[in-house]
Amino acid sequence: MCHHDPVSDRVVVFVHAHPDDEAIFTGGTMARLAAAGVPVVLVVATGGELGAVHPAYHGVVDERGLADVRATECEAAASLLGVRAVEFLGYHDSGMAGDEANTADRSFFAAPVAELAARIADVLTRHKACAVVGYDADGIYGHPDHVQVTRAVRAAAATAGVDCVYGATVDREYLHFVESHIVAEAGMVGDLGLVRSHIGVSSVEIAVMVDVREHLVAKRAAIAAHASQVPESASLLQLPDHHFADVYGWEWYVRWGASGPLDEL
Repeated sequence: MCHHDPVSDRVVVFVHAHPDDEAIFTGGTMARLAAAGVPVVLVVATGGELGAVHPAYHGVVDERGLADVRATECEAAASLLGVRAVEFLGYHDSGMAGDEANTADRSFFAAPVAELAARIADVLTRHKACAVVGYDADGIYGHPDHVQVTRAVRAAAATAGVDCVYGATVDREYLHFVESHIVAEAGMVGDLGLVRSHIGVSSVEIAVMVDVREHLVAKRAAIAAHASQVPESASLLQLPDHHFADVYGWEWYVRWGASGPLDEL
């Protein structure tokens, strides 16, 4: 177990591919950890430059570019979730599988895993991390940047001597009845509603299921903070509270190595 005293030493580092992934997939867990006094650090791999600005977004993507806009949104979301520190690695969004961006200059997916692992290990060491969170082996839905996060996080944990590694995922068998999950709405997965879907993992593979229903106000607000991607008019933010809770009230993780703070929630 990842037990340290005092509680403030039990830092959990979350590594996400793009701004907004933190709120959608792990926002409730982050808020719940913070509320319990466990410091949370967020590492964001890319600027999310290739994220499509939502047609309903009324803001201005100025000359700073979308990456800067999204970084500002991410910092606002992190604050709402009680995150102690946010660090941006500064790589370029690699796009979906097969895109030319996969191999572009400064692409996160094209960066050597050893380089990424060294940078993430530095974060783990500086913050004296007790545990680190990436994604499941397939990056939840196969996005190249997500898959690369998992590779880099597992290597970084080995380098830094962190023996508790979680992978954010979704329980595909639970989600068979909630077609409104944002992953489905984004068209990332065509058969989300089927148990044979390639999204996430099956129920038996889940190591930790975190009930985040008491932190859905913060999670919803954090998702809404990413207004360029998910404006207030977006369908997920229009869901009635009970339906939002059905879809986003649980967060799931696989785990490699020792148990840790997420197991204790």
